[in-house]
Amino acid sequence: MLDLRNAQIFRNGKKIDLTSGEYRLLHLFMEHPDQVLSPEQILGQLWDHPDCCFDTNTASVYIRRLRLKIEDDPSRPAILQTVRGLGYCWKDKKE
Repeated sequence: MLDLRNAQIFRNGKKIDLTSGEYRLLHLFMEHPDQVLSPEQILGQLWDHPDCCFDTNTASVYIRRLRLKIEDDPSRPAILQTVRGLGYCWKDKKE
């Protein structure tokens, strides 16, 4: 559950501590469920600074860290899935 008012996330009733980047990433995916987002789109939405120089590996590192906190089995993600060659997709666990 994402509490937008207080910028908090809960999993199974317990608060999860996220960095600001992880929180923004989670919020981005939750705003675009079932939509494949490329690493370039993710970086463009979250870190839109002309003087910053992030590469697509930055996006994959943030994805990995977020999966460690939200997935039951981060090595086999059920919620934040990889779409090979395209990017990442947020899937509602209820589906």
